[in-house]
Amino acid sequence: MRKSGKRTERSNSHQKTVSGNWRTQLGYYMMFAVPALWMFLMSYVPLTGIYLAFVDYKPAKGIFGSKFVGLKHFKDFFSGYDFVRVFRNTIAYNVGTMVIVGLFCGILFAVLLYEIKSRVANKIFHTCMLLPAFISWTVVSAALMVLLQTENGMVNQALEILGLPPVSWYRRQEYWPAIIIFAKIYKMAGMSSIYFYSSLLSINTELFDAANIDGANRIKQIWHISLPAMSKVFCITLINSLGGILSGGISPYYELTFNNGELYETTLVLGTYLYNGLADGRYSFSTAVGVVQSLIGLVLVVVSNMIVKRIDPESALF
Repeated sequence: MRKSGKRTERSNSHQKTVSGNWRTQLGYYMMFAVPALWMFLMSYVPLTGIYLAFVDYKPAKGIFGSKFVGLKHFKDFFSGYDFVRVFRNTIAYNVGTMVIVGLFCGILFAVLLYEIKSRVANKIFHTCMLLPAFISWTVVSAALMVLLQTENGMVNQALEILGLPPVSWYRRQEYWPAIIIFAKIYKMAGMSSIYFYSSLLSINTELFDAANIDGANRIKQIWHISLPAMSKVFCITLINSLGGILSGGISPYYELTFNNGELYETTLVLGTYLYNGLADGRYSFSTAVGVVQSLIGLVLVVVSNMIVKRIDPESALF
């Protein structure tokens, strides 16, 4: 009888604690409800618009009143002339951005910044690295135009001084992959290094002292201490980058090139392709292309996370 009475008292006290916690944390639940509702309305409700990819959309009839055409727009995209070059350019640019800008330059800048021992110099270089991230692509495009103008551009003036002929940069498609990657390094590399730099700050400095006593030079310390400390951030960055390997935005390719059709062979990516489709009123076709883009990104995220999870479960994203 006494045991059953004690159990009853414990269950009653547990219920009171739960109810008390609920009342105490009601404010937190209310705070969470607002962003959760916002995400539901802005991220999940619009998913019903995917149906647009399966109809021949007419604005006068609406989405659900337009004629159902099935997979017609998907077939048109995969059999179209632009399919190969759009996918080739998108994947090439995003892989280059991921490897060169996000990983190589991000890790390099983080290590170099960490090696600056002067606090004042560290803050100055840190600020200079981050400033380009807050400059719009429109400003970067204007600065690039000043450099690459055919007649008065600084680059062509330098070429003339060296006795070389000027180059019509906005008509020569073969130069633009390198130009766009360099522009991305200037604008994005500093921000990419932040995550790696934060992981370096968590390293116990006694490890460097011990390595120094053992005779390891600075290069060996970076290789055996600094780089392994960034491994988890490296894996998470890699997974996120693979998920967006078919995205990458429209601004670098649209604004830097001014959407010049002469450069499409090396600058037309899915972002500008979708924009041009919407500008031409091809809403259903553009939606179908967007669905393909999202599905491939989802598959890449899941697969890359599974691979990382098998190698190092703690470095997996989920």
